[in-house]
Amino acid sequence: MRVAKRYIAKVERTLWTCDTVHIVAESEEDAMDMLRAGQGNVVRTEIQEEKANNRWIDSSVPLTTDEFMDLEEEGGPTGESTGGF
Repeated sequence: MRVAKRYIAKVERTLWTCDTVHIVAESEEDAMDMLRAGQGNVVRTEIQEEKANNRWIDSSVPLTTDEFMDLEEEGGPTGESTGGF
């Protein structure tokens, strides 16, 4: 007998981002030194590229009776998720 389970999956991603940083300094050289030191206020982050490096099923758990009954009312498991990635 086949039993529906909830599968917990992991997706490992690499993001390439570009931050807009505001720095208050007396000179451009001082501002660059502060930037290298990680100082300043990030005011915007833009994702330039995103790559899913790896995907795997981490674990699974049996559905509770209520979850299983809810699936039966909806017509069975569809493989659809409530969120995307």
